[in-house]
Amino acid sequence: MQCVRIWFRKVGRAKYISHLDLMRAMTKAVRRAGIPLWYTEGFNPHPYMTFALPLSLFVESERECVDIKIEGDMSLEEIKNRFDGVMAEGMEVIDVNIPVNDHQEIRYARYEMTLDFEDGTAAANYFYSAQALMTGDDLTAMKKGKQGRKKVLREVVLNPHIFNPLFEQNGTSVKITVDLSAGQQININPSLVIDALSERIGIQPTYRTIVKKSLMIEGFKEFK
Repeated sequence: MQCVRIWFRKVGRAKYISHLDLMRAMTKAVRRAGIPLWYTEGFNPHPYMTFALPLSLFVESERECVDIKIEGDMSLEEIKNRFDGVMAEGMEVIDVNIPVNDHQEIRYARYEMTLDFEDGTAAANYFYSAQALMTGDDLTAMKKGKQGRKKVLREVVLNPHIFNPLFEQNGTSVKITVDLSAGQQININPSLVIDALSERIGIQPTYRTIVKKSLMIEGFKEFK
């Protein structure tokens, strides 16, 4: 038995696939690829499959990963090649490796957020205001959480969880590349940041595209 980390893209129409449906799609793809999955033992055996972090609905990703355990010996190259032609539309396996880092080491996720506006004036106003808010200390949002078994809304100051923001305006669009806190302790949804910015600025984008670019551990080093 060996544990391998499957890296894949989830773009285009695949951004509409929920995390639960993604788990089903990956299980189906592994079976179609003829990869001998290792199953847990006990009363209700199921394949070992663990995703690093759930990807929010409507968010694309250039680099998602899932860990699987397989029976027997199979080279990493063969595992990757077996996924050719078996993935759902908008999904593609791009790499396979033996896990280096544990999921609990994840601290940040890098996102590229492209926002479209009605005209260049609205884009320019958003561009300058977003810079001030994201580099300030009072950008807040209501974040869903749990208090015991109850689901509650808590006000969260986002600035301590925003790192290395880069801003670019191109005509009627604004692109923001930013590292956000991510992991099992706290995970900042990029849509939450956009919603908070738009509410404070008073300008709503007509369309948004969010792409996760990478996961990182402490020191903003690549999660492998």
